[in-house]
Amino acid sequence: MLKNIFSWVLGVQIMLGSGVAYAQTVTQAIAPFDESVWRIETLYNQSKTIQTYQGERNYASISFNPYTHRVTGRGLCNKFMGKFDQHDDKVTIHDVVTTHEKCLSDDVNTQDDRLFNYLKEVHSYSIHGKILRLKDAQNHSLIIARWAK
Repeated sequence: MLKNIFSWVLGVQIMLGSGVAYAQTVTQAIAPFDESVWRIETLYNQSKTIQTYQGERNYASISFNPYTHRVTGRGLCNKFMGKFDQHDDKVTIHDVVTTHEKCLSDDVNTQDDRLFNYLKEVHSYSIHGKILRLKDAQNHSLIIARWAK
């Protein structure tokens, strides 16, 4: 009987181990469209991107939901949501709506506006390691983000 229990536990571990490997392969194949959160680090043509606002609490991010084809996230002060279409390395973001809070910093307001405008210009993407690049039709990296979780 003990031998049967041991065999059953070993079989479950093997199946679970295989499932984890399979799940990791699938997740890697569909990133960034796997509900991951990507922390925005750089915006095109901006000499210095503000990383955080009011400490680490507020940072710009983006996330894609593959089931609803919704994109959500936040600038440093305002939130956004929209829809996306993806095929191969092409992605378009449309129907973007944002909140309209005014931050205490004009630089933060300007950066949020720039981010929201760039979202509408996204044409393709690339991923290298934990870095996501959202690019325009001329292949300029409009938004560069790092995998956060």
